[in-house]
Amino acid sequence: MKNIFILFFLLVVNIFGYININPLTFDRKIDDKGEVQEYTLYNPTQKTLKYQLYLTDENIEKSMKNWIEIFPTTVTLKPGRSGKFKVFVKAPKGAPKGEYLVTVGVKEIALPKLNSTENSTVQILTHLKMDLAGYIGDLTPKIFLKDFNITLKDNNLNFNGVIANVGERRGTLDFYLAENKGKNPIYVGNLRLLKNEKIKASKLNQKLTKHDKDLIKNFSKYNTLVVKDSLSKKVLYEGKIK
Repeated sequence: MKNIFILFFLLVVNIFGYININPLTFDRKIDDKGEVQEYTLYNPTQKTLKYQLYLTDENIEKSMKNWIEIFPTTVTLKPGRSGKFKVFVKAPKGAPKGEYLVTVGVKEIALPKLNSTENSTVQILTHLKMDLAGYIGDLTPKIFLKDFNITLKDNNLNFNGVIANVGERRGTLDFYLAENKGKNPIYVGNLRLLKNEKIKASKLNQKLTKHDKDLIKNFSKYNTLVVKDSLSKKVLYEGKIK
């Protein structure tokens, strides 16, 4: 189904050049022992590229910049090769609960040409900034649905209405259709919502295939929507579909 492999795709962010990085989020609990996330950079070009990593918290109200380590801070990749870096975040004991942010910058730097004075200076070609979020305390997204319903016509599964995250932190939400009391759940996709963000439910629309024959045949039985937080696996919402 749509989005089922989304976490495994290499996400490409192309700003005037090439910086391919996966994943693009952090979204982890940073108190207690802290958390580490590994990121993969990929060089799809025909030349060797060097990437420089740095942190900034400009225009961020609740910053976790001083609690982060990035290693390594530079990555050099030959054509077609990939490399990794890690982000480790641990909040100090007693830090107030809440969602905290930091911006991780990734600069692509041109290497000097050997045996040539032409373009021998270092040049910044591409500049990506990722806003990463961590949280302190037992926080979860909280789901609010407005005018929500699901229809099936000509094997098109259509979601209508608005989905809002009114909880205390952002998160990726996993959506399932299930029978009464949440039995026999079928995964139908995921959405990532920031805190206080609203999105149209139609982002989950999809064309069902022969692999979804049970849902197609018995759609009327799948009268319950179940939403889980993909990080904690907690059920955030379970209710009958109109």
